[in-house]
Amino acid sequence: MNLFTENGLYEIVYQGAHFSFLRFIRMDQICNVYYVTLKNILNGDMYTFDYDGIIGIREISNSIHSYAS
Repeated sequence: MNLFTENGLYEIVYQGAHFSFLRFIRMDQICNVYYVTLKNILNGDMYTFDYDGIIGIREISNSIHSYAS
């Protein structure tokens, strides 16, 4: 379940909604449910997702670095 890196930026599709430019904050387990908290680096919004509700995760850090080069 360690698919997030501390300095990575991610895109997530969660229950049909798309979220971008997210930085990993933490993962919590309450009862048998895992929750992932991420922060949007552009506007500062914090999101907590039920891990089982995440349909897709993609790290975009490498994509952004290749465009900047």
